[in-house]
Amino acid sequence: MTITSEHFPEQLESALKDVPHAGLTMAVPEFDRLKRSLQRECAAFIYKRATTLLWAVFVGGTGTGKSLCFNALCGADISETGVVRPKTEGPIVFVSESSRIGTFPFDDLELQRHDDTQGNSGAQGRFSVVEHERHDFKHVAVVDTPDLDSLEIANRHVAEVFYLLADIIIFIASQEKYADAVPSHFFQRVYREGKPYFLLINKASPELTNDDVIRFFHEQRVNIAADRLYLIPYMKKVTRDRIAGNSQFAAFEAAFADLCNPLNVSSLRLESERHAAAALSKKVDCFLGQVLRERTAAEDWLGALERLYEAGGSEIMTGLEQHYARTSRGHLQREIRKIFTKYDIFRKPRGYVIRFVTAPLRLFGIMKAKAAHDHSAELLKIRRKIDITPILLVMERFNRQVLENLSPEDKTAPLYREIRSADIVMTGDEIRARIEEEQEKLARWLDETFAEMARGISRTKEWGIYTTAILWGILIVSFEIVLGGGISILEAALDSIFAPFVTKGSAELFASREIKKIASELDERYRRGLLSILTDQKDRYAERALLLTASSEAVDAIRAFQHELGEIMV
Repeated sequence: MTITSEHFPEQLESALKDVPHAGLTMAVPEFDRLKRSLQRECAAFIYKRATTLLWAVFVGGTGTGKSLCFNALCGADISETGVVRPKTEGPIVFVSESSRIGTFPFDDLELQRHDDTQGNSGAQGRFSVVEHERHDFKHVAVVDTPDLDSLEIANRHVAEVFYLLADIIIFIASQEKYADAVPSHFFQRVYREGKPYFLLINKASPELTNDDVIRFFHEQRVNIAADRLYLIPYMKKVTRDRIAGNSQFAAFEAAFADLCNPLNVSSLRLESERHAAAALSKKVDCFLGQVLRERTAAEDWLGALERLYEAGGSEIMTGLEQHYARTSRGHLQREIRKIFTKYDIFRKPRGYVIRFVTAPLRLFGIMKAKAAHDHSAELLKIRRKIDITPILLVMERFNRQVLENLSPEDKTAPLYREIRSADIVMTGDEIRARIEEEQEKLARWLDETFAEMARGISRTKEWGIYTTAILWGILIVSFEIVLGGGISILEAALDSIFAPFVTKGSAELFASREIKKIASELDERYRRGLLSILTDQKDRYAERALLLTASSEAVDAIRAFQHELGEIMV
């Protein structure tokens, strides 16, 4: 799969949305945070590649004078300042009116344009755009962000978003805050990921020196470049103009202009893209590794489910075969007897004699005439006599074992909830309906098989049947053996025990051959029908697990994006 800036963003977005999580290997909140973070970084990366702007982002803690420095660089009181904290409630971007911001990739930040360049504090959930006509900033978007150490989670989220977009970080700290945990850790990340930066220590006392700051960060394993560090002294009644007129700030402004020179834009963007690709690649590796671990765990889970199913299937066979044999034996014997008596040459004379002898008994009501056998009614009676208690017990045990052995320990895991959903376990009525359905299929097949046997006996084979009554008994026994557990005993009987008593002519008849065939198919249909009920229950669990497992297509899309990142990093 090849990534293009025109088509792949939608493919990647769809792929990430299609990555569910069952909760087998990682807690759901942790996975969701990892996924959201990756989605955010991918969106920022793709958005940056589609624009031509350099993004210079001001970040800093509460009360450091960040907005004042932002205004001083922009040359206008764009971002509201004051003693009330925090002043910047939402991101504010200072950008040329000829630049194209494009479609911002974050749904939780609504883009809002402002004509008034004075005292804008921004707003939560909004990305305020203030346009200018400055030629020297035509290719640069300068952003003021909410405080890093804000108590508002949304503000910290915004700072993270614009850090991802940033080609240049302008880190503002004050003397009392540059060593604080949150700002310090953030700056360490800037350094570690190789983003170009400027470090401005505002409100610095005369005693604070560059060496003091450099020494502090060196102890944190951060080597501050001397030409990227500027100490702006403490001022009473500080204003934008006073900040702009300070020599240290002027030196910073000159260095910033030199770094953002139009001649440097191409190489700066390329280097920024490589750093972003490297950082994003690590996160993709982490996320993809977790997805693959989850897929492996899901495969193991399905394997364990299959083993429970096989044990349950064996139990069903043991519990129901004998019961089914008892209820169906009479029907089978009657049907087979009808086939063979059809070819009995003494049937009619014997019938006359029987009717003559029993006529007086029937006349006085002592013996009633046999009613025509109702096949459908008999089969229905057999189905109604089926005792579903054994299979209900097996199904109940199977469901209980799934909960006991296969349930994630984390109660917030999606799979934990899914295997306990109200519609996943088959009800007693559903099981009874399925048993009746399977028995009806089997009964229809038996009727059709008996009818076909009756039609299919050729005249040349009739004499063998007349003289080989033992085959009739074998046929009855065959069904009893099948329903009792298998056909191996039947085959042995046909091939050895009864063989000496079967004439050469009768051995060539359909009976010895067809009995094996019918017995084998009956055995297979019987077992398959019963197992299909447990199979359906197993499949319900399996389907829920698969829905919570990342698809191969989603994995391939993420891998394709990972490959593209590798190409960028080269």
